[in-house]
Amino acid sequence: MPESPARRYHSPQRDDQANATRRSILESAERLFAAVGFAAVTMQKVASEAGVALATVYFYFPGKAALIAAMAEAIAASPELSVEQVEGEADPSTQLKAGAAIIRTLNERAWLVTDILRSAHGTDAALEQAWALWQQRHLHAMTRAAAALGNRGALRKGLTTEQAADILYALAGTDVYRSLVRERGWTPERYERWLFELASLELLGAPPGSGSPGD
Repeated sequence: MPESPARRYHSPQRDDQANATRRSILESAERLFAAVGFAAVTMQKVASEAGVALATVYFYFPGKAALIAAMAEAIAASPELSVEQVEGEADPSTQLKAGAAIIRTLNERAWLVTDILRSAHGTDAALEQAWALWQQRHLHAMTRAAAALGNRGALRKGLTTEQAADILYALAGTDVYRSLVRERGWTPERYERWLFELASLELLGAPPGSGSPGD
């Protein structure tokens, strides 16, 4: 009589513990990256900060590049940052307002990750790959947002959906946020308001509250 295959034991409690350990490692790494810079942090320092063994860190992440990639993935996967929120709004101006709020929150969370990824050009293949994926996701989200406006006939006369996506891609990018907020000292609230107002002018053809978009 053939033996029955061994049953896999699945423990939700064990899964929760593993997820908590993984989150703790990522949070510890983020604190260290922000405090002393990416280059100065070692995997041993991450283990010490998280209060776990070095082998535990390596069990979840094979290196520092994997830590950064996981941080980027966690931000990108956040439901509250999804472009679906923009697509779900009925009014074009409200869509842009929702989008500006999402982009502000995204940049507030992602500035450290994007700074590290941006600085990796030509130095680390894994980080370059993570940066390329981040930019691809950004373009994809901006293309969907532009399409949501275009499908409602809200784009100003002569502006294509592709052109609108490029405008959003540039305005909502991390470079602009870093320049205005982290370098020029703007508050995040001022940045969000500026983004909404400028996007309204560039995409809808009119400032907020000035009349029918696209006239």
